[in-house]
Amino acid sequence: MSKVMSLSIEPEMQETLKVSAKKMGWSVSELIRRLVSKHLDLVVNNGDEIPVILKIPTDLKGNEEKLLLWLSSKSQVIAKALK
Repeated sequence: MSKVMSLSIEPEMQETLKVSAKKMGWSVSELIRRLVSKHLDLVVNNGDEIPVILKIPTDLKGNEEKLLLWLSSKSQVIAKALK
């Protein structure tokens, strides 16, 4: 059973949530539940992991060589940041 909770957000974020939910075919409530769930999974680690999220450009899909080069450059940046 779901419990109702209110949330205060800026109008711009509310509009972004509406557009994003529509794009995914979900309600705004479903989108928020999924986002919170994913975020909590990242924040509340069971181990000693450091979560890293990468947004991979869609033009790299299907091009293994370019994708590997891109991932290599991002790996180097992440490694430097974690020194």
